[in-house]
Amino acid sequence: MAKRREKPPEEGSPAWMATFSDLMNLLLCFFVLLFASSNMDEEKIQRIMASFNQASFSIIESGAVSLLEGQIVSGGVTQLPGIESILEEIGVASEVEGDNHEMSAVGKDDGETEQNDDETLVGEQNEQTVEMTEKELKEELSEQGLKQSEEMYDEISEMTESYKIDDRVVMDYNSQYVSLDLNGAILFDAGQAEIRDDVRVFMQKIATIMSRYKDCIIEIEGHTDNVPISSSRYESNRVLSTARANEVYKYVMNQANLIDENIKIAGYGESRPVASNETEEGRAKNRRVSIKIYNRLNSEVQE
Repeated sequence: MAKRREKPPEEGSPAWMATFSDLMNLLLCFFVLLFASSNMDEEKIQRIMASFNQASFSIIESGAVSLLEGQIVSGGVTQLPGIESILEEIGVASEVEGDNHEMSAVGKDDGETEQNDDETLVGEQNEQTVEMTEKELKEELSEQGLKQSEEMYDEISEMTESYKIDDRVVMDYNSQYVSLDLNGAILFDAGQAEIRDDVRVFMQKIATIMSRYKDCIIEIEGHTDNVPISSSRYESNRVLSTARANEVYKYVMNQANLIDENIKIAGYGESRPVASNETEEGRAKNRRVSIKIYNRLNSEVQE
């Protein structure tokens, strides 16, 4: 018996494949429409991403300030207490200032879950953190400034000894500057503001000392005792003290290569005594010209 001849298969894909393809296309269009109709809050996503900025956490590259643990606002977003003030104190650009305010707003928009008592507590913690940080920074500034002033004091003392003028200069220092008090009776005649000829060599040595610190801020202050002046040229002790400070300024500028913009001049008359005006010895101490040489740290702060 002869075998039945098999029917050759039809060319192309099977019929069920066409139906399956149509179904997949319909599902794809359905999900595309769903995605297109959804409203994504891109701004909120950007805020969340901004919270991972390095400056928003408790690590700063300079390592100069240690920040406390942040408060959880919402959705894992961290807000550090007083971050703006801390960054400004240490000189870091507060680029995340807007982000911190925005993150606080996000927390409110997401449910207003924080109570008034909690908000008050967080505010007090923020103030305490900023206050402690500012205090620590001021203490550090004072400590470093005192160290620099002490070094300057030792250097200037050695110079006055080598110039043999240490017995004519009263020196002192603090965390801001080193002061050199010059006796007014040695520099000027009574009621006058012109430097005496016999102390010009002495003033040349003072100018040499000042030139070593020409990059620092230097203040020249004139002071007098409380005895009223009787002169037609100078109407008051304050005017006389200002004229004497200006005379010292002009002389040292001619003798040394100083930077004019770094020098300040002031006359205080009898308003800032260093001794009692009840005795002649005290009045003699108050008649003086003070030269304050600021250390480099405080010079930079003033600039």
